[in-house]
Amino acid sequence: MTRTGDARRGAIVDRAMHIASVEGIEGLTLGRLAEALQTSKSGIQTLFGTKQELQLSIVSAASQVFERDVSLPAERQPAGLARLRTLMSLWIDYLETFEGGCLFVAAASELDGRPGPVRDAVAGAVARADTLLRREVELALRLRELPSDTDVEQLVFELHAMVLQANHDRQLLGRKDALTRARNAVDGLLTPRLR
Repeated sequence: MTRTGDARRGAIVDRAMHIASVEGIEGLTLGRLAEALQTSKSGIQTLFGTKQELQLSIVSAASQVFERDVSLPAERQPAGLARLRTLMSLWIDYLETFEGGCLFVAAASELDGRPGPVRDAVAGAVARADTLLRREVELALRLRELPSDTDVEQLVFELHAMVLQANHDRQLLGRKDALTRARNAVDGLLTPRLR
């Protein structure tokens, strides 16, 4: 593909991520995307071939956005609680990246009972985020910045749950304070207790 073709494909996928976050990854058809971009369906089909290929491109691109906006900036922080707090703060910020909130939350709800490559790609992205979170919790524990009796799996579950609840409250319920509440909840979980 040419540089122009790559740029066009990238711009199309960027718009597709926003539409899929609002309308659902299954609801986004080649025709719907062509309509939104005011271009021909055949032009979209030439670039992606199938709806499934478009969906996989969307999941891959959203994963790259998460890495660019969340994972990599967090990595620049000192190891331990500082990095874990930054990771969580950036993850909460990520909920505002797409028009419809977190694309992965929407896609996971939509596809959790449907087997196939797109579901597998979404599950893989969510699992990678959980692995990243688990790694940072374990590191903070090893550095003795968390209590020695910290249940790593429980803390990972609760931190991830904060993100999910914030997205739910912001998108479904229109709660403007959802992200602030998530930050406060995360701070409460990550404030070192007196030993």
